[in-house]
Amino acid sequence: MTDIQHERRLLLLVNPMAGKKLAQSKLYEIIDRFVKAGYEVTVHPTQSRGDATSQVLRKGGQFCRIVCCGGDGTLNEVITGLAGLKDPPELGYIPTGTTNDFAHSLGFSKEPAAAADTAAAGIPFRCDIGRFGERCFTYIAAFGAFTDVAYTTAQQAKNLFGGLAYLFEGVKRLGSLRSFTVEVSCKKGLIRDEFIFGAVVNSLSVAGHKGFFSDDVSLNDGEFEVLLVRRPQTIAELNAIIGDLVSQRFDQQRIRFFKTDDVRFSCSEPLSWTLDGEDGGSVEEVEISCLQNAVTFIVAPQAAE
Repeated sequence: MTDIQHERRLLLLVNPMAGKKLAQSKLYEIIDRFVKAGYEVTVHPTQSRGDATSQVLRKGGQFCRIVCCGGDGTLNEVITGLAGLKDPPELGYIPTGTTNDFAHSLGFSKEPAAAADTAAAGIPFRCDIGRFGERCFTYIAAFGAFTDVAYTTAQQAKNLFGGLAYLFEGVKRLGSLRSFTVEVSCKKGLIRDEFIFGAVVNSLSVAGHKGFFSDDVSLNDGEFEVLLVRRPQTIAELNAIIGDLVSQRFDQQRIRFFKTDDVRFSCSEPLSWTLDGEDGGSVEEVEISCLQNAVTFIVAPQAAE
């Protein structure tokens, strides 16, 4: 295939079940925007979990641009596929999931047609992604309290209540919070303690809450933000932790917060992780590293500033 043939070919990967099935009702309009922008469009509705990754690995090299239409989980699959290509194409994103955390970080419109216009005619923005063992993630890897809520909350509840569905499900767990003895090591040292929650983050939005860590986050600086919440011994300590999280002023006796490009977690028992809101499996030890500028997103000009 010549460069001229390649440069206007676009692969649109659509998760028709994401969120409120918004992509199904807007698909013609989305395709029409790309055709009017001069692209030859190939559409693939994802068939099962992992299908987006498979399609990118098999066909990604044939296109100048891939556009993901779905939620955070679908985007995770596309990112994982792109990380496996030697020369990955540019990536557009049309967020149609429930919370769309990463979409907030890069200013993608919630309106599919507007997001399609950005994917067609925006500008490149090179962005970091994470490697979790042999897998990849876009914006968060986490363990502990409530981290399985995103993939155990019923889709019907997500559609009805949006981000509140995660909160409702999480409240049910308050009486059964448990801690894990975890050893965390990076270039800045070693920490060993009991934690109820840990997260490795590259995002301005977590669990639908925009502004989380916003004063400290750059999406292409080659570093993650790491948050570790120690086990509270009293109700007063639990209330103080909640206050720290709301104010983003972290008392190091309760919450450890630092930046790093590489971090290793070790636990004496299998630790369950979530990657971009999807089940990440359970492991006793894992290394998480930052792949700086590994993916080129197509964004609106103001988002790249």
